[in-house]
Amino acid sequence: MIKIDEIIEKLKDILSQELDNKKILDKDIAKALEINYDRFRKQKSRNGLIPYPEIMIFLAKRKISINWFFFNQLPETLIEATSDYIILKYQKSIIASAGGGAINYEIDLTSLVIDKQLIDYINSSYKYTEVLQVFGDSMEPDIKDGSLVFVDKSKVDINRPGVYLIHTSDGLHVKRIKAQGPHYYMSSTNEEYNNVKLDEFQVVGEVKGLFQKF
Repeated sequence: MIKIDEIIEKLKDILSQELDNKKILDKDIAKALEINYDRFRKQKSRNGLIPYPEIMIFLAKRKISINWFFFNQLPETLIEATSDYIILKYQKSIIASAGGGAINYEIDLTSLVIDKQLIDYINSSYKYTEVLQVFGDSMEPDIKDGSLVFVDKSKVDINRPGVYLIHTSDGLHVKRIKAQGPHYYMSSTNEEYNNVKLDEFQVVGEVKGLFQKF
């Protein structure tokens, strides 16, 4: 059973690290949790009630995993681990075509844990990035068959150069988009594929990076 004294000590350790190892008192914890100090003291001394909502907000602001915090991880490990990694949505059963076009209708959403530095490197938004698999050879050698692509759904301006995930009547495609007069065309890297005129389409997002098999 989790005790409030243990929780307070963990909170003190985290705050102490933030403040260059300064000694942390109960009143500092109350302030950090935005709880009236008198109420905090009474909760601690009378019934050991743990202020879960306030603690969860405290952890969320610092990007510290709630699960890790309540399962006796060292504070320095918590801070390092949760700041170095993020969790992205991986659309496991949705595939995008770099060929003829395809889409799966059964959504099997799972999580993919990624080093935050990687997302920073490809300049993709944490909040709007999702991952899905590509099949086909029309974008080779840039994107190989079976690659996982990182799609930033906040980037939908096709007037800037890039590779985009688009939705057409044929399904999802990973392509470059070219404008010729009033018309738009899907363009492939593989020269064996011709440009395809787009009648109606929706831009899902820009491909900002990928994992590919060798």
